[in-house]
Amino acid sequence: MAQKKKAAGRTAPAEAALLKYPEKIRLTVTSKSEARRPQVRFFTEEERKSVTELPPAFRADAGETTYFAAGFAVGLGKIDKLDAETFADTVAAALSKAATKLDEYQIIFAREVLEKIGVRIALRLTAVAQANAEFPSDLLKADKNRKKVTVKRSEIVVPTALMPLAETVLSSALIEARHITAMRQTQALPGNYLTPQTMDKRTADIAAKFKLKRKSFGQAELTRMGAGGILAVSQGSEREPRLIVLEYRHPQAKKTLGLVGKGVTFDTGGISLKPGADMHEMKYDMSGSAMAVHAIAAIAEQKLPINVVCAVAMVENMPSGTAFKPGDVYTALNGQTIEVQNTDAEGRLILADTLTYVQKNYSSDIIIDMATLTGACVIALGDFYAGMFTNNESARKIVESAASQSLEPVWPLPIGKRYRELLNSDIADLNNIGGRYGGASSAAEFLHAFIDDGQMWVHLDIAGVGMIKKPFNVYTASGSGYGVRLLAEVARQLVG
Repeated sequence: MAQKKKAAGRTAPAEAALLKYPEKIRLTVTSKSEARRPQVRFFTEEERKSVTELPPAFRADAGETTYFAAGFAVGLGKIDKLDAETFADTVAAALSKAATKLDEYQIIFAREVLEKIGVRIALRLTAVAQANAEFPSDLLKADKNRKKVTVKRSEIVVPTALMPLAETVLSSALIEARHITAMRQTQALPGNYLTPQTMDKRTADIAAKFKLKRKSFGQAELTRMGAGGILAVSQGSEREPRLIVLEYRHPQAKKTLGLVGKGVTFDTGGISLKPGADMHEMKYDMSGSAMAVHAIAAIAEQKLPINVVCAVAMVENMPSGTAFKPGDVYTALNGQTIEVQNTDAEGRLILADTLTYVQKNYSSDIIIDMATLTGACVIALGDFYAGMFTNNESARKIVESAASQSLEPVWPLPIGKRYRELLNSDIADLNNIGGRYGGASSAAEFLHAFIDDGQMWVHLDIAGVGMIKKPFNVYTASGSGYGVRLLAEVARQLVG
C-alpha cells in the first residue's frame, strides 16, 4: 500500500521521565515490633476490644482509620467476614495515606489476620500496596504539585515462626511490585510522551537491564515481512510502527510462554472517530503491551526456569489523508484478507499479525495475548475482571489457577463458530467486526482465527481492569498495573 514517508525519529518530550525505572521498594520484613517506631496497625473488631489506648470512637470497621499514640489504627472489620478483597482495599488505602505522613513505620497485622488471608497472599498484596504508595503516577506534574511521599523505611511485622516463609515470599513480591510500578508509570504517560519510538527505547533499556534478547522491526521490515494489519492501522500516523520482540531464556527451562501485547499508544478511532468525551483516556490503549513487557522483566529478574518470548506491536491510530478507511481490504501476515468495516476495531488487527509472528518464529507451550480490546467486555464485567477466552481447557485451568494465587481476577467468556460466522465478509476472508452484540466474544474469535491448530492460546481482554476510574483491591485509579502478578504466576504454574 502506498504511504507517505513517516517521521521515524520523531521523539517525545522529557523522554527521561518515561525511562527512569522505579528504585527498590522501601519495604522489609521483621519479627520485632519496636514501640519507638511509628505503626500502621490493623485491627479486627475483636482485637480492638482488648486495646485500651485506642480512641473510644474507633470501632475497627473495615476501612476505618484514626490516629493513636503509636501511629495509624486501621479497621478490618469482623475476622469471620474478612477476605482478601477487603484486606487489599483497606491496606492499599491506609498505606497510601501513611506514605505521605510518616518517614518510617511498621506494618502490623495480628497472626489471626495473616492466617485468615494466607501469609503469601497478605504479603504479596501489602508489597504492591506499599509500592503504589511510594511511586504515584503523577510524574509529569511540577515538583511542587506532586504527591509528597515522605516514607523512607517500612517493615511488615510477622511472628518469628513465619519469618523464613515471609522473607522468601516478600523477596519475590517486591520484585513484581517494582515492575507493576513501572507498568503503571508507563501507562500514565500521554500519547505525546509515549510513542512507538519511546516504547522502543523503553524496551531497549529493559532488555539491557534484565539481560533479555531483543529485536525491533520498523516500517521497512514490517513491509517486507507482510505485516498488513500493523501497517494498515499505523498508516494514518506520522510516526512509524514498531514490532518489538523480547526473549528470556533460562538454561533449565522445559517450557516456553508466549506473551503478545496490544500497543496502541493513542487511539482516536481513526476515520471511525471516537466521541470527544473521554478520548484522552485512549492513551491507555497500550496497556496490554505494558503488561507483557513488564511481566517478562519480572519473570527474568526472578530467574524463573522457563523461556519467555514477548512480542508487542506499537502503533498510533490516527485520522489523516493516508489513514485506512472503512471498506478497505488488507492482507494479514498469515495471508488472510481482512475487510475493515470499522477502523476503531484496530487492536485485533495488530494483534493478529503479532500472534502470527510469534507462532511462525517460536514454539510456545501456551500463548497469552492481552489487550484493552473491547468496550463490550467492560459492559459485561465492569472494571473488576479481565475477560478470558481460550481454545483449550488446560489453558483455562492454568490461567484460572494463576488468577486465584495472584488475586488478579479473570472471568471466562465464550468463543466458537457462532461468533466466527458473525465475521463473514462478502469480499474478504474476514470482517474486522461482528456486529453490535457479543462484541467481546466476536473480537476474541477474530484473534482465534489466527491461532494455529493445536496451539494452546488464551486471550485476556483487560479493557475494564487495565484502566479504572476508582481504586479497588491494590489497583490505583487510571492505569492500574493489572496483570504482572498474573503472568508471573502463570510462568510458575508452567514450571510446576
